[in-house]
Amino acid sequence: MNLLEAKVLWSYDHELETKTGINNIAAQFTGVPPVHNHTGVLRLTKDGLIIRGDEDLIIPLADVEEAYVGFDESYQRNFVKNLGLLCQPLRIVTNNGISKNTIYLILDYNYFGCAKNLTLFDLLQEMLA
Repeated sequence: MNLLEAKVLWSYDHELETKTGINNIAAQFTGVPPVHNHTGVLRLTKDGLIIRGDEDLIIPLADVEEAYVGFDESYQRNFVKNLGLLCQPLRIVTNNGISKNTIYLILDYNYFGCAKNLTLFDLLQEMLA
């Protein structure tokens, strides 16, 4: 059973390091989505996150180490139109005991903001408590 389903734009932190000033400028124009490397559909289940799209990703809930809404040195304000006034990425840090990964999610982006980032954040906080 899906607790949440949304279209997702997403990137790993190491992929964002390759973004240039051109990407930052382009993100400020109407009709251009926030900076991202992958697209798909995200589903939250009782067991974790499943992303199906150009790259599939499964994140067991037990591997989620941190969830945070906001900007940092990897995902900067200028990666989103209006410098993130209406949309901030959801950063999820995972650790499966072998490797640690950081991904940034933008859920249901609609040019007015990212409609479900806070919803997913709140659901994850409840599930991880």
